[in-house]
Amino acid sequence: MPTHSLMRPSAVPAREIGPRAFSSRHLLKLIEDTGKVGFWSANLQSEHLDASPGFYRIFGLEPATEMTFGFAIDMIHPQDRAAHGDQIAMLRSGQPISREFRIIRPDRTQRWLLHHAEVIMGPDGTPSHGMGVVFDVTAQHDTMSALLQRHDRLNALIVATAAVFWVNKSNGEPSEMPQWMELTGQSHAQMQGLGWLDAVHPEDRPRTHAAWMTAVEHTAPYNTDYRVLCADGIYRWFNARGAPVLNTDGSVREWVGVCLNVPGRTRYGSSESAARAAASGNPAAGSVPGSEAITPGQIRAARAFLSLSKDDLAGLANVSVSTINRLEDPNSPIRTRGETALAVRRALENAGIEFTFEDGMRTGVREVGVRP
Repeated sequence: MPTHSLMRPSAVPAREIGPRAFSSRHLLKLIEDTGKVGFWSANLQSEHLDASPGFYRIFGLEPATEMTFGFAIDMIHPQDRAAHGDQIAMLRSGQPISREFRIIRPDRTQRWLLHHAEVIMGPDGTPSHGMGVVFDVTAQHDTMSALLQRHDRLNALIVATAAVFWVNKSNGEPSEMPQWMELTGQSHAQMQGLGWLDAVHPEDRPRTHAAWMTAVEHTAPYNTDYRVLCADGIYRWFNARGAPVLNTDGSVREWVGVCLNVPGRTRYGSSESAARAAASGNPAAGSVPGSEAITPGQIRAARAFLSLSKDDLAGLANVSVSTINRLEDPNSPIRTRGETALAVRRALENAGIEFTFEDGMRTGVREVGVRP
């Protein structure tokens, strides 16, 4: 179909159309001015080919340069020439061309080209003429190479850290978790919904579930530790971290994260801290590593001293309000992460509170510098 016919509304008879504002040549020039397209045509029985300005621009040649098939083939990258040096022979045999390859221009720069060509048969039914179009697709190849490089880097990092990489759907349900399946022995069907929690230690499930649901509901980063029943039947500690990937409108497209192995780590601190936590009625308090375990009553009293609301304290400690609720509830079934509880204690101490611990497990709260 002639190019100019593509620009004519089919519903309007040709006789009602005035003189065309531009010709096919103008249209091709507009396309070529993007710097990414060039055209050629040739008698296949000769070596010479007629090329457009865009063709010369892509090949980095002066328009006065005589262009031949052999010259164009010689510009193909040496590593690609063995696979793509047969293009003229294919056209002369009547076969169309669609190839991607590299060329090296006279200034020694390298470009990726996409070449499409067709054959026009002569009256005797043999290939007579050829015509083609070349696209400079270097930018697309560079983008793809960068993506592949990032992918390779990520895979190398996962291997180096013995990590489990996972992708979840926007609603938080599992999507792509092949390494989790390999780690736990769970099938794809078994881990769907909240089935992945079946591989988490029963003592860690409520806390893990609460942490994940909080992250999903608030579109917030996810960071928690739990024990995983591995395929070899042994429980091992992992630190799970994840974050939402957002669309331009702020909605969640998907979740991505890793599970990092933390061998030898005692998640809830020393046995002494655990014992004090049990005595206080709050298992979360014993998760503060390297410190005395603060009690729910101490946290409530400290807030009262400072006239802080739960929202205020959550902001100071950079934790959620639900975390403050759990820490202040002596009957909470969900254990708070040790570093989280420590962050709350440090926030209160920085605000001017001193926690006291006396023999017989008596605990108290006072303002810094005040002595009984």
